[in-house]
Amino acid sequence: PVHLLVVLGSGGHTAEMFSMLRRMNLDPSKFTHRTYIVSSGDNFSATKAVEFETTHISHHVNANANAKTTSPDSYTIVTVPRARRVHQSYLTAPFSTLNSFWSCLLVLRGLHPDQTRQSHTAPHLPSPYPDLILTNGPATAVCVIVAARLLRLWLFLCGAFSPFAPERRTSESDSVTAPVPAPGTYQLRTIFVESWARVTTLSLSGKLLLPLTDRFLVQWPALAGKKAWPGMRETEYVGTLMD
Repeated sequence: PVHLLVVLGSGGHTAEMFSMLRRMNLDPSKFTHRTYIVSSGDNFSATKAVEFETTHISHHVNANANAKTTSPDSYTIVTVPRARRVHQSYLTAPFSTLNSFWSCLLVLRGLHPDQTRQSHTAPHLPSPYPDLILTNGPATAVCVIVAARLLRLWLFLCGAFSPFAPERRTSESDSVTAPVPAPGTYQLRTIFVESWARVTTLSLSGKLLLPLTDRFLVQWPALAGKKAWPGMRETEYVGTLMD
Protein backbone atom coordinates (compact mmCIF):
# COMPACT_ATOMS: atom_id res chain seq x y z
CA PRO A 1 0.00 0.00 0.00
CA VAL A 2 1.09 3.55 -0.79
CA HIS A 3 0.16 6.69 1.12
CA LEU A 4 -0.02 9.51 -1.44
CA LEU A 5 0.10 13.14 -0.32
CA VAL A 6 -1.05 15.74 -2.85
CA VAL A 7 -0.37 19.46 -2.43
CA LEU A 8 -3.16 21.52 -3.98
CA GLY A 9 -2.75 25.13 -5.02
CA SER A 10 -5.68 27.29 -5.99
CA GLY A 11 -7.51 27.74 -9.27
CA GLY A 12 -5.29 26.64 -12.15
CA HIS A 13 -2.86 24.65 -10.02
CA THR A 14 -5.70 22.57 -8.59
CA ALA A 15 -7.26 22.02 -12.02
CA GLU A 16 -3.91 20.84 -13.42
CA MET A 17 -3.29 18.51 -10.48
CA PHE A 18 -6.60 16.68 -10.78
CA SER A 19 -6.13 16.49 -14.54
CA MET A 20 -2.84 14.66 -13.90
CA LEU A 21 -4.40 12.41 -11.27
CA ARG A 22 -7.17 11.42 -13.68
CA ARG A 23 -4.64 10.63 -16.40
CA MET A 24 -2.51 8.46 -14.10
CA ASN A 25 -5.60 6.37 -13.41
CA LEU A 26 -5.14 6.53 -9.66
CA ASP A 27 -5.74 3.01 -8.36
CA PRO A 28 -7.18 3.05 -4.79
CA SER A 29 -6.14 -0.58 -4.27
CA LYS A 30 -2.51 0.55 -4.56
CA PHE A 31 -2.74 4.11 -3.25
CA THR A 32 -4.75 3.02 -0.25
CA HIS A 33 -4.76 6.39 1.48
CA ARG A 34 -4.72 9.86 -0.05
CA THR A 35 -3.99 13.07 1.84
CA TYR A 36 -4.79 16.43 0.22
CA ILE A 37 -3.18 19.61 1.55
CA VAL A 38 -5.08 22.83 0.90
CA SER A 39 -4.36 26.37 2.05
CA SER A 40 -6.65 28.18 4.45
CA GLY A 41 -9.58 29.83 2.70
CA ASP A 42 -9.20 27.69 -0.42
CA ASN A 43 -12.65 26.10 -0.44
CA PHE A 44 -12.40 25.48 -4.19
CA SER A 45 -9.55 22.97 -3.82
CA ALA A 46 -11.18 21.23 -0.88
CA THR A 47 -14.41 20.86 -2.86
CA LYS A 48 -12.55 19.52 -5.89
CA ALA A 49 -10.78 16.94 -3.71
CA VAL A 50 -14.08 15.63 -2.37
CA GLU A 51 -15.53 15.62 -5.89
CA PHE A 52 -12.55 13.66 -7.21
CA GLU A 53 -12.83 11.08 -4.45
CA THR A 54 -16.59 10.62 -4.71
CA THR A 55 -16.72 10.45 -8.50
CA HIS A 56 -13.44 9.39 -10.11
CA ILE A 57 -12.14 7.11 -7.35
CA SER A 58 -15.56 5.55 -6.78
CA HIS A 59 -15.89 4.94 -10.53
CA HIS A 60 -12.51 3.21 -10.55
CA VAL A 61 -13.60 0.97 -7.68
CA ASN A 62 -16.85 0.06 -9.42
CA ALA A 63 -14.99 -0.74 -12.64
CA ASN A 64 -12.38 -2.91 -10.89
CA ALA A 65 -13.74 -5.93 -9.11
CA ASN A 66 -10.42 -6.47 -7.32
CA ALA A 67 -10.27 -2.96 -5.89
CA LYS A 68 -11.25 -2.33 -2.31
CA THR A 69 -14.29 -0.19 -1.69
CA THR A 70 -13.36 3.44 -1.18
CA SER A 71 -14.80 5.46 1.69
CA PRO A 72 -14.27 8.81 3.40
CA ASP A 73 -11.82 6.98 5.69
CA SER A 74 -9.47 6.35 2.76
CA TYR A 75 -8.63 10.02 2.24
CA THR A 76 -7.99 13.09 4.38
CA ILE A 77 -8.21 16.79 3.53
CA VAL A 78 -5.86 18.91 5.64
CA THR A 79 -5.91 22.70 5.81
CA VAL A 80 -2.68 24.56 6.52
CA PRO A 81 -2.08 28.31 6.90
CA ARG A 82 -1.04 30.19 3.79
CA ALA A 83 2.67 30.86 3.49
CA ARG A 84 1.90 34.32 2.10
CA ARG A 85 -1.40 35.97 1.34
CA VAL A 86 -1.97 38.10 -1.73
CA HIS A 87 -0.59 41.63 -1.17
CA GLN A 88 0.83 40.60 2.20
CA SER A 89 3.80 42.68 3.34
CA TYR A 90 7.21 41.08 2.86
CA LEU A 91 8.00 42.15 6.44
CA THR A 92 5.39 39.79 7.89
CA ALA A 93 5.74 37.05 5.24
CA PRO A 94 8.59 35.21 7.05
CA PHE A 95 6.40 34.74 10.13
CA SER A 96 3.42 33.40 8.17
CA THR A 97 5.78 31.15 6.19
CA LEU A 98 7.20 29.67 9.41
CA ASN A 99 3.66 29.10 10.65
CA SER A 100 2.80 27.29 7.40
CA PHE A 101 6.03 25.28 7.57
CA TRP A 102 5.28 24.07 11.08
CA SER A 103 1.79 23.02 10.06
CA CYS A 104 3.18 21.12 7.04
CA LEU A 105 5.68 19.38 9.30
CA LEU A 106 2.81 18.20 11.50
CA VAL A 107 1.01 16.88 8.41
CA LEU A 108 4.03 14.84 7.31
CA ARG A 109 4.27 13.33 10.79
CA GLY A 110 0.55 12.54 10.90
CA LEU A 111 -0.01 14.89 13.84
CA HIS A 112 -2.06 17.68 12.25
CA PRO A 113 -5.42 18.28 14.01
CA ASP A 114 -7.30 17.46 10.79
CA GLN A 115 -5.54 14.08 10.78
CA THR A 116 -5.95 13.30 14.48
CA ARG A 117 -9.69 13.77 14.07
CA GLN A 118 -9.46 10.87 11.61
CA SER A 119 -6.98 8.88 13.69
CA HIS A 120 -8.96 5.68 13.09
CA THR A 121 -7.59 5.70 9.53
CA ALA A 122 -3.97 5.50 10.66
CA PRO A 123 -3.72 1.85 11.80
CA HIS A 124 -3.79 0.44 8.25
CA LEU A 125 -0.80 2.61 7.29
CA PRO A 126 2.63 1.09 8.00
CA SER A 127 4.08 4.53 8.81
CA PRO A 128 2.71 7.95 9.75
CA TYR A 129 4.83 9.46 6.99
CA PRO A 130 3.51 9.66 3.41
CA ASP A 131 5.28 7.46 0.89
CA LEU A 132 4.96 9.86 -2.05
CA ILE A 133 4.47 13.64 -2.16
CA LEU A 134 3.15 15.09 -5.41
CA THR A 135 2.95 18.81 -6.11
CA ASN A 136 2.80 21.13 -9.10
CA GLY A 137 4.03 24.39 -7.73
CA PRO A 138 1.92 26.36 -5.23
CA ALA A 139 3.86 28.26 -2.57
CA THR A 140 2.81 25.73 0.07
CA ALA A 141 4.83 23.14 -1.84
CA VAL A 142 8.04 24.86 -0.76
CA CYS A 143 7.14 24.37 2.90
CA VAL A 144 6.06 20.75 2.34
CA ILE A 145 9.15 19.65 0.41
CA VAL A 146 11.60 21.44 2.71
CA ALA A 147 9.85 19.81 5.69
CA ALA A 148 10.09 16.41 3.98
CA ARG A 149 13.82 16.89 3.39
CA LEU A 150 14.41 17.80 7.03
CA LEU A 151 12.38 14.80 8.20
CA ARG A 152 14.39 12.49 5.97
CA LEU A 153 17.59 13.91 7.42
CA TRP A 154 16.25 13.38 10.94
CA LEU A 155 15.22 9.80 10.18
CA PHE A 156 18.61 9.13 8.63
CA LEU A 157 20.34 10.38 11.76
CA CYS A 158 17.98 8.31 13.89
CA GLY A 159 18.93 5.25 11.85
CA ALA A 160 22.62 6.04 12.30
CA PHE A 161 22.14 6.38 16.04
CA SER A 162 19.56 3.66 16.60
CA PRO A 163 19.22 4.10 20.40
CA PHE A 164 17.54 7.45 19.64
CA ALA A 165 15.40 6.16 16.77
CA PRO A 166 11.65 6.91 16.94
CA GLU A 167 9.40 3.87 17.14
CA ARG A 168 6.52 2.76 14.97
CA ARG A 169 3.92 0.02 15.11
CA THR A 170 4.77 -3.11 13.20
CA SER A 171 1.21 -4.02 12.27
CA GLU A 172 -2.38 -2.99 12.81
CA SER A 173 -3.03 -5.56 15.53
CA ASP A 174 0.46 -5.68 17.02
CA SER A 175 1.26 -3.44 19.95
CA VAL A 176 4.98 -4.18 19.62
CA THR A 177 7.02 -1.28 18.30
CA ALA A 178 10.08 -1.37 16.09
CA PRO A 179 12.75 1.16 15.07
CA VAL A 180 12.41 3.12 11.87
CA PRO A 181 13.74 1.38 8.73
CA ALA A 182 17.43 1.27 7.93
CA PRO A 183 18.97 4.38 6.35
CA GLY A 184 18.11 4.69 2.68
CA THR A 185 14.72 2.96 2.95
CA TYR A 186 12.65 5.91 4.19
CA GLN A 187 9.67 7.13 2.22
CA LEU A 188 8.73 10.82 1.89
CA ARG A 189 9.72 10.74 -1.79
CA THR A 190 8.91 13.96 -3.64
CA ILE A 191 7.83 14.71 -7.21
CA PHE A 192 7.51 18.29 -8.42
CA VAL A 193 5.69 18.86 -11.72
CA GLU A 194 6.24 22.31 -13.18
CA SER A 195 2.99 23.95 -14.25
CA TRP A 196 1.91 23.46 -17.86
CA ALA A 197 1.75 27.26 -18.10
CA ARG A 198 5.52 27.42 -17.65
CA VAL A 199 6.82 27.11 -21.22
CA THR A 200 10.30 28.67 -21.25
CA THR A 201 11.10 29.67 -17.65
CA LEU A 202 10.82 27.97 -14.27
CA SER A 203 8.54 29.30 -11.56
CA LEU A 204 10.00 30.76 -8.37
CA SER A 205 8.87 27.66 -6.46
CA GLY A 206 10.52 25.51 -9.11
CA LYS A 207 13.83 27.36 -8.85
CA LEU A 208 13.82 26.93 -5.09
CA LEU A 209 12.85 23.25 -5.13
CA LEU A 210 14.80 21.89 -8.11
CA PRO A 211 17.80 20.93 -5.92
CA LEU A 212 15.54 19.39 -3.22
CA THR A 213 13.05 17.14 -5.02
CA ASP A 214 13.63 13.51 -5.98
CA ARG A 215 12.17 14.12 -9.44
CA PHE A 216 11.54 17.47 -11.13
CA LEU A 217 9.33 17.06 -14.19
CA VAL A 218 8.67 19.64 -16.93
CA GLN A 219 6.09 19.43 -19.70
CA TRP A 220 7.66 21.60 -22.44
CA PRO A 221 10.81 20.81 -24.50
CA ALA A 222 12.17 24.32 -23.91
CA LEU A 223 12.52 23.51 -20.20
CA ALA A 224 14.34 20.20 -20.73
CA GLY A 225 17.69 20.17 -18.95
CA LYS A 226 17.13 23.55 -17.32
CA LYS A 227 19.04 24.41 -14.16
CA ALA A 228 17.89 26.71 -11.41
CA TRP A 229 21.45 27.75 -10.62
CA PRO A 230 24.82 26.93 -12.23
CA GLY A 231 26.11 23.54 -11.15
CA MET A 232 22.71 22.34 -9.95
CA ARG A 233 20.73 19.32 -11.19
CA GLU A 234 18.73 19.49 -14.40
CA THR A 235 15.01 19.22 -15.04
CA GLU A 236 13.48 16.07 -16.52
CA TYR A 237 11.31 16.51 -19.63
CA VAL A 238 8.39 14.04 -19.77
CA GLY A 239 5.89 15.71 -22.09
CA THR A 240 2.31 16.68 -21.33
CA LEU A 241 0.97 14.98 -18.19
CA MET A 242 -2.58 16.36 -18.24
CA ASP A 243 -5.58 14.71 -19.85
